Amino acid sequence: MTKDDRGNLDLTKQLEIKEKETHALNDVVINLKNIIDSKEAEMTALVNANDSHRELNGKLRKELDQVKEDNKKLAKQVQDLKLEAKEMYQYP
Repeated sequence: MTKDDRGNLDLTKQLEIKEKETHALNDVVINLKNIIDSKEAEMTALVNANDSHRELNGKLRKELDQVKEDNKKLAKQVQDLKLEAKEMYQYP
């Protein structure tokens, strides 16, 4: 009787089948762990990029607020200069 002639009830054949299945499942688990590690690294990079963008956005908003404030001051100065120039033309 050869190995191939063993029936499905042969315990050694069942053990060999289970060992092959276990090995295949272990390979799947390893692959899944690698995928998870890769996704975690990708997620960490994305979170870091998001934090960096938020920080930059905050700085840009502050700078924009300052530019708007400066623009208002300059507009007021221009208005005052126009008024002063108008008064100077009306001076006898």
